[in-house]
Amino acid sequence: MKTKKRKIATVVAVWLTVIVIIAYAISAVLTYLALKKRSEEQSKTLVKQNVEDVTVDILEQSNAAVTVTVEQWVKDSIPTSKTDHPEQVSAVLEEFCKGKEMQVDVVDKDGKIVASSAPEKMNKSIYDDKDSAEFMSLLNGDRDEYLQVLNPSDDDSKIIIWGAKKFEDGSGFLQIGLTQKKHFENIGLQAKYSTTNRCIGEKGYLMVCNNKLEIINSLHHEHDGKKLSEAGINIDTSREYDFKKEKLEVFGKSSYVTINSLNGFYVIGVLPVSEAIASTKTMMYASILVELGIFAILFVTLFVLIRKLVVKNLVRVNDSLEVITKGELDEKIDVRDTYEFDLLSNDINATVDKLKTYISEAAARIDADLAVAKAIQTSILPNIFPPFPDNKEFELYATMAAAKEVGGDFYDFYMLNDDTLGFLIADVSGKSIPGAMFMMTAKTVIKDLAQSGLAPADVFTAANKKLCEGNDAEMFVTAWMGYLDLKTGLVHVVNAGHNPPVLIRDGKADYVKIRPNLVLAGFDGMDYDEQTFELQKGDILFLYTDGVTEAMNTDSKLYGEDRLKELLSFGEKYPEPSVKNGLAEPICTAVAKDISEYTVGAEQSDDITMLCIRYLGGEQQ
Repeated sequence: MKTKKRKIATVVAVWLTVIVIIAYAISAVLTYLALKKRSEEQSKTLVKQNVEDVTVDILEQSNAAVTVTVEQWVKDSIPTSKTDHPEQVSAVLEEFCKGKEMQVDVVDKDGKIVASSAPEKMNKSIYDDKDSAEFMSLLNGDRDEYLQVLNPSDDDSKIIIWGAKKFEDGSGFLQIGLTQKKHFENIGLQAKYSTTNRCIGEKGYLMVCNNKLEIINSLHHEHDGKKLSEAGINIDTSREYDFKKEKLEVFGKSSYVTINSLNGFYVIGVLPVSEAIASTKTMMYASILVELGIFAILFVTLFVLIRKLVVKNLVRVNDSLEVITKGELDEKIDVRDTYEFDLLSNDINATVDKLKTYISEAAARIDADLAVAKAIQTSILPNIFPPFPDNKEFELYATMAAAKEVGGDFYDFYMLNDDTLGFLIADVSGKSIPGAMFMMTAKTVIKDLAQSGLAPADVFTAANKKLCEGNDAEMFVTAWMGYLDLKTGLVHVVNAGHNPPVLIRDGKADYVKIRPNLVLAGFDGMDYDEQTFELQKGDILFLYTDGVTEAMNTDSKLYGEDRLKELLSFGEKYPEPSVKNGLAEPICTAVAKDISEYTVGAEQSDDITMLCIRYLGGEQQ
């Protein structure tokens, strides 16, 4: 009886615990955002509170400077309004106040100014002066001193604040007034006392700047004397700043900033954002540690289950599939722990069995097709040597070894007339059947054009045009073609991007330097140039494709042109001539043997094609 397999769906239910992980992640994010928001608000509030405190301190201390000054005068210099020499007192006051941006008046109990640092005020009643009339409350009430509310002005030399102290004998009071310039100097002085050593948190600080936006005081005087714009803070002096909160880059650090304007001065609090979120990070670390513990437990549980029930089986299936993809189609998959894996194993095994059948049938068809293609290709390449036994002016031999069943290289030769041998070697960019088909087309086109009586350059020009037509596969051909005048040894040559042949003369080998043209079928409308050189009696011309010089050994090093040239430099030790083909055949054999020895153990990567002509001379030689 077949055992009922467990369904993987029953196991996957465990994966729902992933929802818990997502919930924890969402919770952590929301907690972080909430803590960050709270920290940000607390930081801004902390900065504002410090700015408020400093503002109050500066105002209180600057105002106190006025009342203390009045009190000192009443106590030490002018204890009463009664004097027999008011002019002398006024002179003393005038001399004291000279250049100090202040005014001092002595007022009797009737409100009459009996002495003053401003002579024009003498004997005038304070009831006639709206700035001083309010001080009569000192004479009518129980208060002993009075400080006037600040009355800012556009004129720095105008008195904007008055302070007064009642004489102990009840004879009147003494009042001191400060100009706007003097009062602001007091504020600046008090600002220094209030901010020099004051921190906001650990790294935050306060700055005070004047109406020229110059920093007149900061923590430990670090930024004193700098322009506020250097800090990255821009203030519009035409508007009031009532504890405005912003987030700015201050001296290159992102910071929370609060700005308060104070009678032409500005109090600025700065707290780096990095410090503001430090507390948030601390709390988040604790939360993350707890959540990590929970996540780790869930992760381990899920990992063990998934690894045991899913991953392990998938690895087994994958291992077997890897063996199959390497060509071992007899491999069987036998993973049957669950119902689904049991079905998967059966389906894969059945598919592979069908695939084996299809591959076997396809291989048989391909083998048959390739055999036909190889037979066709072999049949169209000249393979009877010597090809023209009645011509004693030359020896000729050629060979091609395809890298696959069929190749893209080809050679050809034909007598164009009684005295002219046409010969050709070429290499098609494609391989296998597509390359072979294009090769056959190119060979036929070139031969037909050559036999029509065209010169080599005209043959390639016309062939290029024909081969470009319908060349959707964008194949191209490199080719080297020559017409040899058997009487004179003159060779008319055209080169379409092919390797230069080797000329062997008197046992010395060298490459024939013929300027190459563009490959055939590369671009339509190309014109090809013809060049000439002359063979002497006994010269050997060796043509080849790049499969010769680019043959690689097991170290992926190329055979190379230098080795070929060295091999063909026979000196006086030419190979033993063959009975039918003279030196042409053994030279091709020697090159093929040397390549084989060089590449032993390495797979042939390209077609190897050679054509060798030995010129024996004509009537004029």
